[in-house]
Amino acid sequence: MKKIFLALAVAAVGLFAPQAQGATIEERLVFYIPNRLIDALDTVSVALGVGPVVEARLMATRAIDVGLGIGKTAKAYKIHNRQYGLGIEEWWYWSFICVGEESYTVLESTSLVDRYVETRTGFPEPIQRVYDFFEGPRDYWAFGGSLGLFVDGDLYVHPVELADFILGFFLLDIKDDDLTYEMFK
Repeated sequence: MKKIFLALAVAAVGLFAPQAQGATIEERLVFYIPNRLIDALDTVSVALGVGPVVEARLMATRAIDVGLGIGKTAKAYKIHNRQYGLGIEEWWYWSFICVGEESYTVLESTSLVDRYVETRTGFPEPIQRVYDFFEGPRDYWAFGGSLGLFVDGDLYVHPVELADFILGFFLLDIKDDDLTYEMFK
């Protein structure tokens, strides 16, 4: 019986908790299933590309990153912060645990993929624009890796997106990215 009351209390908090977007209870319920499906898709990023590339990387957040690579690739993306499309990127990097250097540029892309340049030396800091929690093109907290030799593949899991997916069952949206009526006007 205690579990039922706890579940009802959590659901009530989700229904009546303030949301940054100002989503109404009606919106939260109407878009419940589509938002859970989209949040589930957000938990994983995949990118596949071809080009002159040599790369091997394992990463448990940008702070714990081991690898090296150089290349220019044409890629198909399904990546962080709902970037879907095609692009051409040019980059080189080396990293060992928490230090490294990187030059990464998305030269051309379709409209849903952010074009940007990231150049860094030393420790990657999560306050950089590219790691912005809500709109940044890269996820500082991602786990995964990249591997390539003429064919390049990236696979990453996003723990913040996973938390957003789980909390979404209780109508909480920590990423502030759930669908609302306003998005369709």
